[in-house]
Amino acid sequence: MTPSFSSSMGADLLDVTTPRHSLLSGRFKQSFAYIALQTRMPGIMSQIIMTLFSNKARLQQIHGSEVDKDFHIIIESIERLKRELLRDRNFQLFHGNEPDKAEWNAFISELPRPKRSFFRASWLHSECYLYRRISSFFENSKCLKDFDYFQDLKQEDLIVSNKAISCLTLATRGLMKDFKSFSRLMRINLWSNHFEIQLSSFIFESPQDHSNIDVLAQVADLDRRVLVDESQMVWDCLLKAKGEHIIVDYICDNGGFELFTDLLFIEYLVDQELATQVRMHVKAIPWYISDVMKHDIEWTIKYLKDSKEEHVSLLGKKLESLMESERIVIAPISHFWTGPQSYFVMVDSNFELYRMLSQAQLAIFKGDLNYRKLLGDYIWDSTEEFITCLRGFRPTNMCAMRNVKCEVICGLPEGTADHLMRTDPTWMISGYYGVIQYTDSLKCKCEAQHSLCSLHTKII
Repeated sequence: MTPSFSSSMGADLLDVTTPRHSLLSGRFKQSFAYIALQTRMPGIMSQIIMTLFSNKARLQQIHGSEVDKDFHIIIESIERLKRELLRDRNFQLFHGNEPDKAEWNAFISELPRPKRSFFRASWLHSECYLYRRISSFFENSKCLKDFDYFQDLKQEDLIVSNKAISCLTLATRGLMKDFKSFSRLMRINLWSNHFEIQLSSFIFESPQDHSNIDVLAQVADLDRRVLVDESQMVWDCLLKAKGEHIIVDYICDNGGFELFTDLLFIEYLVDQELATQVRMHVKAIPWYISDVMKHDIEWTIKYLKDSKEEHVSLLGKKLESLMESERIVIAPISHFWTGPQSYFVMVDSNFELYRMLSQAQLAIFKGDLNYRKLLGDYIWDSTEEFITCLRGFRPTNMCAMRNVKCEVICGLPEGTADHLMRTDPTWMISGYYGVIQYTDSLKCKCEAQHSLCSLHTKII
């Protein structure tokens, strides 16, 4: 039987949508945050338990009978966490071997007492805490410290996309260095979560269209709408880059087929000398079901290399070569990306990471969670400028690419949100709408090497 709220807890919840100028929170029963905490997260936890059972025989072969004790403890811990969630219990401090234990415990301790439970806290804090607690169960086990319980889902997402992989690989060979090609790749990358399904339903006029980047961009845009498209500004930013070493920081989102389209886009940046190096920022632990970890990149490149289709295999070998020559690198792993904080606190809470980003010509933030952290998981007016909502977080020139999957949004033209609410009431959570938004950095423009400018001094 599924646990339910006690009457006292239920009284604290409000049967309304999330008010404007509020943090997303499970307190509001007509919000997506409430649905996600009440239904989606318990389902994800059950799925993790099922994944453990489906891998049990393989893990027993590797670790022997010792793994059985880990199984029992982890499953019991996940079930207990599920009950704590559904009963709106307070967040617990971490007491194990977690490398980011001190940061998490300090964060929890500093939260106001009414904001320390799952449904009363910010949705961002609750979700991040849940994923971090789940990972800690494995980290503190004897045999399963490195077990990625989301790995099968990520790999399956790529394996079932072989047709799309083949078409896009052919279509992206020999692209010109022009905005048209650049923007086509950005849109394909933006809509990659839906691409395989759309490709299967699209009617091609000729066989050659399967390898035509213009046609494939139309496939990506099928039944989708970009509400804000500032890709021209991103292109201009890269063209204006000066110096011998032009870095692009790429803050990844999902593995699987989306990671494949990330690699295609990154390959284009390097090939066209828009960047001399792209640093891929990945997650330190299994995160939000499908987020990229280091081993996902390594597995994906090997999967492409082992393809029986020559053009796909050659792409895999080329990506491997670009990694070996450090044209593409995996950035130092940072637990900040799997912390609960919004990005505007990065300059104070993780200055080394902030300084790294400030060295880049451009930072590209992929996906809905990165967007929520950029905007602080806050319900801004939909017309508020992107630059305002960042609350001063501008270590370098920045681009956000995101499918709209929750109520956090900004930078829309006047009247757009009202029109969409009338014509498509689920537009904020459907994933059928997207944004490509851009802002310049806050770096000082002075050329003096020993400038007295305070901003210059802090970054250097």
